[in-house]
Amino acid sequence: MLQSLHQIFMSLVPVSFIVFLGWLAGYKKIVDNQHSHTLATYVMSFSFPCALFVLTATSKPKELLNGEFVMAFWLGLVGMFILSFAIYKFLLKRNNRDCAQGAFVCSFPDMAFMGIPIFSALLGKQALLSIAIGNICTSLIIIPIVTIFLSTGNSRESIQKTIRKVISKPLVFAPILGTIYSLLNLQLPEIIKNSLNLIGSTTSGVSLFALGLMMSCFAIRFSKLALMNIALKNIVHPLLMLALVAIFGISGIFAKEAILLCAMPTATMTAMFALKYETLAEESTTSAILGTLISLLTLTIFMIILKV
Repeated sequence: MLQSLHQIFMSLVPVSFIVFLGWLAGYKKIVDNQHSHTLATYVMSFSFPCALFVLTATSKPKELLNGEFVMAFWLGLVGMFILSFAIYKFLLKRNNRDCAQGAFVCSFPDMAFMGIPIFSALLGKQALLSIAIGNICTSLIIIPIVTIFLSTGNSRESIQKTIRKVISKPLVFAPILGTIYSLLNLQLPEIIKNSLNLIGSTTSGVSLFALGLMMSCFAIRFSKLALMNIALKNIVHPLLMLALVAIFGISGIFAKEAILLCAMPTATMTAMFALKYETLAEESTTSAILGTLISLLTLTIFMIILKV
């Protein structure tokens, strides 16, 4: 238990530090907090797509097509999105933009920023494959769906035109190209890989700094909506994955990886979407910050349950 607490704490400190720097820069007017929108665009249009392309293109086809594990894991991510969307739609009576953004917050785990350091320390580097598989799911299914809803809004733009516009976005077509590249068994040239990694590696720092800038624009509030998001993401999501693991008969390290990834707090990327599309920005940011802090407790509990 002490080791689990130590690893979670060690991953939270750098995250909190960069978010604090962003908040301080905005609060002290060192950086105009309005630039957080520009930074979000940079992350979503440049650095993150490059990182996703390299991640998918360098994965082995047999690893991306790992049968029951992939099916169960993807169903856990997409199923949580559908469940959360339904809660927003039918219980909270929200419009489709709010439903999509809220469901995104409740179903997209922080696999990269928290998952990588924690899994590397506790489960070994081989566990990073599950992070790649999870990111492919969010990249190929959830992110395009969210982008369609947020891009369409209340306009009368045809769904076909919206889909074409969404597919043309780097955040969507980059992992698709990467997956195709991997399935064709092509080798990514080292110079291209290094070039893309150079910009892709900035995703974590820039998005966390932008999140801090966003925080300086308004106070973090314990709203009912934010608390609901955190409960769904940190507690309900891993429980849903626990049930799916049992149904599909998955055991061992793969079962632990799937459940723990779903127990991760919501990804910072969800706040970037909220800012860019001006939808539930305050609630999404609050969910990301408070959810990350609360995960110190919830993650530890699930680690104890799973005997990690």
